[in-house]
Amino acid sequence: MKFPAILGGFGALLFSVAAAAAPVYSITEIKPPVDSFYGTAMNESGQVAGTGPVTPGGPPHALLYSKGVVTDLGTLPGATSTVVTGINRKGQVVGYAGEEVSPFSGQWTSVHGFIYTNGSLQDLGTLPGGNYVFTRTINDDGTVIGQALTANDTCAQAYFYRDGVMSPIGTCETTQGAFFINKRGNIVGITPRNSNQRQQGFFSKDGTSVVTMNCLDNLPCAGRNYTSPADMNDKGQVTGFARDSAGVERPYLYQNGRMKDLGSLGGNGGWGFAINASGAVTGYSFTATGQHAFLYTDGKMRDLDPKGKADFSIGFDISDKGEVLGFAGNLTTFEFYDFLYTEGRMWKLKDLISPRSPLKGIVEIYGARMITANGYILADGFNTQTGVQTSYILKPMESED
Repeated sequence: MKFPAILGGFGALLFSVAAAAAPVYSITEIKPPVDSFYGTAMNESGQVAGTGPVTPGGPPHALLYSKGVVTDLGTLPGATSTVVTGINRKGQVVGYAGEEVSPFSGQWTSVHGFIYTNGSLQDLGTLPGGNYVFTRTINDDGTVIGQALTANDTCAQAYFYRDGVMSPIGTCETTQGAFFINKRGNIVGITPRNSNQRQQGFFSKDGTSVVTMNCLDNLPCAGRNYTSPADMNDKGQVTGFARDSAGVERPYLYQNGRMKDLGSLGGNGGWGFAINASGAVTGYSFTATGQHAFLYTDGKMRDLDPKGKADFSIGFDISDKGEVLGFAGNLTTFEFYDFLYTEGRMWKLKDLISPRSPLKGIVEIYGARMITANGYILADGFNTQTGVQTSYILKPMESED
């Protein structure tokens, strides 16, 4: 913020406060080994894990960007497809690889999880009776979580992998996949569908016990609710959405065994998508006229677009400073854009790139993916000069005013 201007006139001092200046971001292009780099995860040091070919027309490999260099981490033997799903602060990378029926089909004839650590790519192995292992993420202690098939590949179950050993979480009847793990080792995932075809989230303190998250405090708890976890912080607080028996989806905050309804912006329903270290939640809520991104702090839900400049908006990630990364659009003009909400205002992400950057006006950012706890942004983009599709890192700078 600029200092108030002091103006003289008939001995009076007039003060005016300038509007908050737009934040400024540097932008770094990740140079792919061949023609593309698809970044999927980034840590607070700006290391980016992703995938891309390393030879023209070759299969994708796991890749790691660090300090300006992209390193080929390889893939598992015989793999035709590779997916990277996570990276921790130590730079350990996890993902899965195998034979896919056809590119991007999501159907696999075989797949194993892997971890890249100490300079080598290691197969995670399988649970007894299974041939399929999918990873989801890794915490800073190096514990990997995800989904594995057992019982001759007839049962999908959550697992954790630690110190070279893969262990199931719960049973085939109580867990189906693990999604999130924090530094405490708390694990959150989903259960199989129940007799009413409803699925719930589960919370596990350390992978040995499972508690089902299946009802909001202000709704009857009869096992009829559908709950889906979307994020967890290091305190073990969880956000997501819970669907009641009437089909209404409500954003929630789960902590200490209780699931709290976060309310709405005047409409009926919404989702929580991300939660930061202090428990602030972002997502979207319906208003009386549309769908708006929100920021929930101190027991209150704040509309991030109260004047309705966009026809719809969604907050999908949040930094520890409370900066919200999201997506918005106008259905009349067909303008759709990534946004950053900070200092009480929503900014178009593309407008925040430093005018001094040689990539300003050359790179088209079209897919912001995540914001780290310290405010680094990972996004997909297209270089209009080189024709390269790759990932970009945006870092906050001091104002250039």
